[in-house]
Amino acid sequence: MRRVGGCSAALLVVVVVVALAACTSNGSGADPTVTPPATGGPRPASPAVLKIVEPKNGATEPASGAKLEVSLAGATLTSVTSQDISPTEGHLHVSVDGRLISMTSGVTQTLPDLEPGRHTIRVEFVAADHLPFDPRVVTEAFFEVT
Repeated sequence: MRRVGGCSAALLVVVVVVALAACTSNGSGADPTVTPPATGGPRPASPAVLKIVEPKNGATEPASGAKLEVSLAGATLTSVTSQDISPTEGHLHVSVDGRLISMTSGVTQTLPDLEPGRHTIRVEFVAADHLPFDPRVVTEAFFEVT
């Protein structure tokens, strides 16, 4: 290798590193393993307070026809989906045993038929873009189905 001004080896290393970076880049200059927030920034906090009224924690419920009732204070429910989010407006994501069963703007609903045994119901107040607030506004209860 011919030395030019004493730095040919260093120059070769720089050229190889730049060439490898160009071959593996996604063209955006961003790290492809990092997923940016959907809204382009941090999630807002919400003043909402969410509680499960029914079924009460530890209650026994029938296998079919069990009711869910929640209370929400400090925010309002909306059925509108939007990227223009407000910390006091959103809807509810309802899960039973880790499986999403509904996305609703109502505070009452009938639960699906459930097998006998212990179940967990989780309700989360989310923004109009379906993403959680930070910190999350979530509540859960455990109940038994006979």
